[in-house]
Amino acid sequence: MAQPQQSDRPSKYGMDSVSHDDRCRMVSIAWADGHTSRFPYIWLRHARYFPSLGRPDQAHETDFVLPEEPTTLSVAAIEAGDQSLLVHWKHDGSTTEHLISFLRDNCPSDEARRERQPLPVRWSGADAATFEWFEAADLESPAARLEIFQRVRDKGLALVRNVPTEPGTVMDLAKHFGPVRRTHHGSLFNIRSLPEDRQGVRANIGATASNTLAPHTDEGFRHAPLGIMLFHCLKPDPSGGGVSTFVDGIAAAEDLKHSNPDAFAFLRSTPMVLAAERNKQERFRTRCKLIATDGAGVVRGVRMADRTLPPVDLPVEEIEVAYVALRAFCSELYASYRVFEHLFQPGEMAIFDNQRVLHSRKAFNREAGERHIQQVSIERDEFHNLFRQLAEEMGRFDLANWEPDAGALCQD
Repeated sequence: MAQPQQSDRPSKYGMDSVSHDDRCRMVSIAWADGHTSRFPYIWLRHARYFPSLGRPDQAHETDFVLPEEPTTLSVAAIEAGDQSLLVHWKHDGSTTEHLISFLRDNCPSDEARRERQPLPVRWSGADAATFEWFEAADLESPAARLEIFQRVRDKGLALVRNVPTEPGTVMDLAKHFGPVRRTHHGSLFNIRSLPEDRQGVRANIGATASNTLAPHTDEGFRHAPLGIMLFHCLKPDPSGGGVSTFVDGIAAAEDLKHSNPDAFAFLRSTPMVLAAERNKQERFRTRCKLIATDGAGVVRGVRMADRTLPPVDLPVEEIEVAYVALRAFCSELYASYRVFEHLFQPGEMAIFDNQRVLHSRKAFNREAGERHIQQVSIERDEFHNLFRQLAEEMGRFDLANWEPDAGALCQD
């Protein structure tokens, strides 16, 4: 919902007519481009008084900020200006001002609401192999950085090269996308092929092992799983192993909807347990849906990690059904044509949405020498907040007004 204090921005929308109807308590606007918007009176009252939309003039005489009972509202007259509407309310004698750009940008019609929630751009491994790489220097350019934000929003994956290979660089670069999230691993996770006796509590667990891993999302065992991930390669495996792989989980889930509707319906509606109790620092357990859809049924996020999926905790009669559904989903996820493979070189970095894109790496030879990746994660909320700020600063109000989905927490 675009912020209404942008009164200095001329409205790019022309209006043909404005009318109101007290019987159905509705204001209707016919726009010059043929679109029609209908605003319930109660919506206009709420938009005017809601303080979090940046209304310093919002009244403070009450602690309760919801507007009146809808049926008590009535309009005496409406004045249309070049940038705003003045609504003169009959029931209490007040007048409220509503920016034309705000009204159009937040039109509640089905068409407009769909436009504010862009569909994910689905991709295969071959598609990802053609993705344009960004340069590390691009991160200093607001215009280029906006492109990176949009790439991650639309495709879930952006690739960057020529990043300095000084340890800790990824922490410095993360500031362009939001504050780093701290977990029980700390803020910076070092993925290093250390000898087994130096690995500590993470000995041979996941990223610190050297065996092949199946594509997975990280730490789905958290109620709020990790969001945007930055993987920065400092040293690849000297023997050429450890190839990284990425899979578009949303594309796989959307295809499951058609290839096996029963499995899709089960996984989008039945919460399952993900857990991690691999050492004394981990007692994580959550119940979640592995496929998250929005109110329109569009897949917005996935969680899947075979290594943190315990025997399912479901009624006895649903257990076999669950495993059939899981196998069907994994068949889609791990289909070879979905997998994008890349052997990251020093100074290359991947930025990806952990609530959409599964990642993994192939086996490597621990004895060949050190393999060193540094990883940080950023909350999706913070990432999207900075995206919208940057878009607004660049005058891209079409991007500033889009509504980010809730990823793996988006549940229909």
